[in-house]
Amino acid sequence: MKIKYPIGGFAPGWYSNKCSSCGEEFIGDKLAIQCEPCAINAVNESNKQALAELHKLKTALEKIKFSNDTINEILGK
Repeated sequence: MKIKYPIGGFAPGWYSNKCSSCGEEFIGDKLAIQCEPCAINAVNESNKQALAELHKLKTALEKIKFSNDTINEILGK
């Protein structure tokens, strides 16, 4: 599987930068703000948070559907 860049705050290049997350020096694009491992961790964490939010939304929508189905049953619709 080929990695597609940029990943988070990292893109490959030939400039010496300091990672805004861990403070380590790294070589990357001149506008890169994170080293590759920190950028990957940030993206993974962001994906975990997005999945948690989607789960909350799905649960809320299921509760609304259940409530609507219950109301329709009571009203005989």
